[in-house]
Amino acid sequence: MVDKEDVSQQIVLASHLHEEFGHALLQDEGCRKLLHQLNRNIDATKSEMVATGVVKECADCAMNGDGTCCGKQTGYKYDSILLLINLLLRMSLSPKSQDPYLCYFLTREGCSLRARHVICVNYLCKRLRAAIPHDRLVRLQGIAGEEIDLLFILEEYIKKKIRKRNTGKGLNTGQEEKLTICR
Repeated sequence: MVDKEDVSQQIVLASHLHEEFGHALLQDEGCRKLLHQLNRNIDATKSEMVATGVVKECADCAMNGDGTCCGKQTGYKYDSILLLINLLLRMSLSPKSQDPYLCYFLTREGCSLRARHVICVNYLCKRLRAAIPHDRLVRLQGIAGEEIDLLFILEEYIKKKIRKRNTGKGLNTGQEEKLTICR
């Protein structure tokens, strides 16, 4: 079973990748364009979540209902590349969880990440499906799908760039082991 230490290790690895490759990735025109479009897509998804009432329903559920869907297991879905994207988007990664029973990235203000895992963007619980008209949910999922698709493209782009920069580069064994996620 995965534990909080593994999330912490992914954060350390993401920080290492950011230190090693962040500048070059931000200088890369293709990466910059993808990051810019991802930011726009994230804004569109968040705006639609407010407009459809998802944000209101989730806040009400967290305060007066069953609690948050952002459970302990959710944070384990985040790998170093997705966390690196957050660093490239100028987000900071907390060195520790605020609540051991909730997602590592959940704060009192909500999610501390800008680029989120597909399940965090796309999940619609039973309560949401009952409270929000189907056509509004379909529209939301279409908009969220654009964010998710672009995030996948960006993740693959970054992995390719990191692999390419490592080709022919004399990495020591420790670095090679850390970068196996990109192979």
